[in-house]
Amino acid sequence: MAGVEDRQREEAAAWVIRLRDPATADWEGFTAWLEADPSHNDLYETVALADRDYEDLIAVAAARPASNDNPPAARPRARLIALWSSAVAAVVVAAVGYPLLTGAPASYAVETPAGQHDSVRLADGTRIDLNGGSRITLRKGDNRYASLERGEATFTVTHDPKNPFTVHVGDDVVQDVGTVFNVLRDKDMLETAVSSGAIVYNPDGAAVRVVAGQMLRLSADGETVTVSPIEATNVASWRSGRLIYKRAPLGRVAADLSRNLGMPVRIAPDIADRPFSGVIMLGGDRAALLPRVGAMLDVTISRESDGWRLSSRSAKAR
Repeated sequence: MAGVEDRQREEAAAWVIRLRDPATADWEGFTAWLEADPSHNDLYETVALADRDYEDLIAVAAARPASNDNPPAARPRARLIALWSSAVAAVVVAAVGYPLLTGAPASYAVETPAGQHDSVRLADGTRIDLNGGSRITLRKGDNRYASLERGEATFTVTHDPKNPFTVHVGDDVVQDVGTVFNVLRDKDMLETAVSSGAIVYNPDGAAVRVVAGQMLRLSADGETVTVSPIEATNVASWRSGRLIYKRAPLGRVAADLSRNLGMPVRIAPDIADRPFSGVIMLGGDRAALLPRVGAMLDVTISRESDGWRLSSRSAKAR
C-alpha cells in the first residue's frame, strides 16, 4: 500500500511540474489522471500548495551532514524517497515560484505560429480566436483573464457583469461589457475594435468606452487614445480570410500579411506610411496572391530568401 501511495505522490509532483510549462502541459491527460482515482485531486493539491512541507524538506536536505557511511540496509527505499522528495521540492519551488505558493492561479500560454489560426474555448463558454504569430497567457481555473503578449486575437465573451472579462495588453487593460471584440498588439501598436456590445479601455484609469462599430487606437508613444468609426461586420475579418482596410498604412498591411501568410513580408521605409483602402482576399495559390497584392497596393514585390519585400515601383524603375 505504501508503494502505491509513493507512486501516486510521485505522479502528482510530476503533474505539478509538467503543467507549469505550456510546451509539456497535457490538460486532457491531467484530467484523465484526476478522474482515475478520487484521491488524486487531494494528492495534487497537497503537492502543489504545501510550500511549508517543501521548505522543510529542503532544509532537512541542506542540514544533512555529508557522510561516506553506507545507509542502513533496511532503509534504502526510504532514503531514496526522501532524496527524491527533496529534489522534487526544490524543482517545484523554482519552477512554480510565488504564484503557486500563495495559491494564485497557475498560468499557461497558447501560441500560434505565423500563418496558422487557433481557437481556445474557456470553461464558461468564452471563445478566443488567435491569428497567426500570436501568443496569449491564460490562468488555470480563471475564465475572466487573458494577457495578449503579441499578435492578434478575437474575444467572444460570455458576459458576467459581476465578474467582467479583462484582456491585459502590457500596462493596458481592455474590459468587456457583453462583447465581441478584436485586439491587436504589434510592437508599439495597440488597437481594439468592437463588433458587438462594448468594451472599456483602462477601466481604472482613462475609462474610455468603445461600442460596436468603433475602433480604439493607442499612439506609439502611449500618450494619445483615438476612437474612430469602423464597420462592425469588418471586425476580425481575418477569420474569414479577408483583410479590410480604410486608409491603413502599408506598414500595417505588411504586418498583417506576415501574420496570416506565415512568412515575413517586409516593407521599404519610404512607403511604410502610404495609406491603402481596399480588401485583400487570402487563400488560394500563394505564388499568385503576392503579385496580385502588389498590383492592388501599387508596389513592387520581390522575393527574399525567407519571405517577400514591398518596395516603391519608382524605386524599382531607377
